[in-house]
Amino acid sequence: MTFTEKQTDPTAPTHWRGNMQADYLYPNGVAGDKFFKHLKNNDNFLATVCPDCEKIFFPPRLYCEDCFVEIPGENWIEVPATGTVRLFTTATINAHGKKMETSKTIGLIDIDKTDGAMLGIIKSSEMDKDLLGLKVKAILRPREQREGTIKDILYFEEI
Repeated sequence: MTFTEKQTDPTAPTHWRGNMQADYLYPNGVAGDKFFKHLKNNDNFLATVCPDCEKIFFPPRLYCEDCFVEIPGENWIEVPATGTVRLFTTATINAHGKKMETSKTIGLIDIDKTDGAMLGIIKSSEMDKDLLGLKVKAILRPREQREGTIKDILYFEEI
């Protein structure tokens, strides 16, 4: 079956073997651009506050996803680059199915003073312990090496 053939049997396989070129471009948008420009020159994060419900968005948004109101420019605030581990997992196999030389722990981190969270690599002195509830801080590249991208956040470490 090719891409141009119509699928009529719902029990038939819905995948094809082979390679397909796929290029993706994910622009930061206005809010993301402002966030990363700030991160390039500062050691903290930016968030936005809804003027109606006062929810603190991290990553920052231009519109409240609950109230559907625009968040004005004066509602941008600085928040610490610290948080608490909500979820975590340890990866031992890379994206290509090969065993990694050193495992990586990836966590969902609730950012302090916000209603939001972000994914990040967690480095801890005791990698076998339960990291739930662990207080962490973001370790950033040295300021002169920052590019204004997510890669400026190297990892999170235990406070």
